[in-house]
Amino acid sequence: MANGTGPRVGVLGALAYDQIGKTDTVFGPEGPGLNCKVTDQQEFFGGCAGNIAYGLNLSGTPALIISCVGGEDFRRYAQHLDLALDGVLLVQNAHCARANIITDPEGKQFTAFAPGPDIAPETWQVHLQNQPLETLDLFVCAPFPSNLMTMALAQAKQRNSDLLNIWLPGQYADGLDRNALGEAARHADVIIGNNHEIAHIRRTSPGCLGGKVVIETDGARPVRALLPDGNQRTLPVPKAFALDPTGCGDAFVAGLIPELLRALDSADTGHWSERINGIIRAGIRQASKCLEQRGSQTYQLATHP
Repeated sequence: MANGTGPRVGVLGALAYDQIGKTDTVFGPEGPGLNCKVTDQQEFFGGCAGNIAYGLNLSGTPALIISCVGGEDFRRYAQHLDLALDGVLLVQNAHCARANIITDPEGKQFTAFAPGPDIAPETWQVHLQNQPLETLDLFVCAPFPSNLMTMALAQAKQRNSDLLNIWLPGQYADGLDRNALGEAARHADVIIGNNHEIAHIRRTSPGCLGGKVVIETDGARPVRALLPDGNQRTLPVPKAFALDPTGCGDAFVAGLIPELLRALDSADTGHWSERINGIIRAGIRQASKCLEQRGSQTYQLATHP
């Protein structure tokens, strides 16, 4: 395990402003139709890296955020975050990522996402090299442009072979071909995604899931886990009051990480995945808290673990 008092968890991904609204129109298979009327629209702090770091901070697990933001509008987000920002690359004359999120009466969401500043691979490589990846125990690679995700996963493993890499392909999953999926997954130990994302990976590059812990969420339906030995686990999701599903997947990840760190620290023999049921249940509990509030960074935890 890492030494020192700094963060044990690195989280790479977007810091975004979310415009969250509702519609009375039930979405079809392709999302909202033309002239979909949006009501009750509000702006919140979002982005997968910001959401996960927020959830970790609630449980007393500080994170190193690794991201790229726009200098034109990041100030409000920086003031909001109660975290160190040494890993955030500020790009002048650019804007932060933004998401326009619309939820229909059945809880289905449509998201139009602007990924934020363009960054040259060479600049990103240098930025990664300046991050203390050697000191971390766990690295979460949340959705980000595909080449930047792959570079980060690869460099994290090269510099710290004991690091546990968690990959969340997210909205980029169905844009990745067989080679891109295989290259990113090669450096990952755990892959977490919703049923649509995992189904795409299975269809496109089924071999890349072999030997991984694969955790698949499906809204209010049970969470499924495939373990490296081929065993599968299915854990039910208790009924919860659902106000806004935005960010629940990120809260799920943030909730399971402290339990995962405890499993990594345990003196018990055996692989940490033997405790996967408790790890996933912790994620479900935190996701339920997020579901009860509007926005991804507004919920609170009743008690610290």
